[in-house]
Amino acid sequence: MCYCSYTSFLGLYPLLSRGSLQLVKVEEISQTIDSENFTVQNCVVFSGLGSTTAITTNAKFEVRSPKRVQIKFDEGIIGTPQLTDSIVLPENVEVLGQKVDLSPFKGLITSVQDTASNVAKTISNQPPLKFSISQTNAESWLLTTYLDEELRISRGDGGSVFVLLKEGSPLLLP
Repeated sequence: MCYCSYTSFLGLYPLLSRGSLQLVKVEEISQTIDSENFTVQNCVVFSGLGSTTAITTNAKFEVRSPKRVQIKFDEGIIGTPQLTDSIVLPENVEVLGQKVDLSPFKGLITSVQDTASNVAKTISNQPPLKFSISQTNAESWLLTTYLDEELRISRGDGGSVFVLLKEGSPLLLP
């Protein structure tokens, strides 16, 4: 089962807040559930400044009741940035309510394109960074409060609300 997700999880707010990271864009948030092996994978894909990368967490889950699961996160993965050969800067960005003109940096970016291309090839061939998650706060529970063929709404023990749409749902179409 694969879900695309939206969340109220406060830890993601700095990354997802509209307009707060104008040089970084969240491309995709997904959750993949393997009900045979009782595992779940959460993934956020980012792009910006000439690269795309993903941050992923892997967890095991245990069904505690028909509506509640216990989740234990065990691994995090920071994907190797997939760099492009060219960097496209916006004309300006807003920082703390002030527009910052980025046009003076365009010449600098153009002058390092050849070097960036070689670096991009080297970095993109590196393996992802994997790390163990062994803290006590790496365990949580989720209570599913609504479920149908396309939509799942769950609440976490920290007060988070997760609204997830099943991959391929017509509700995902723009």
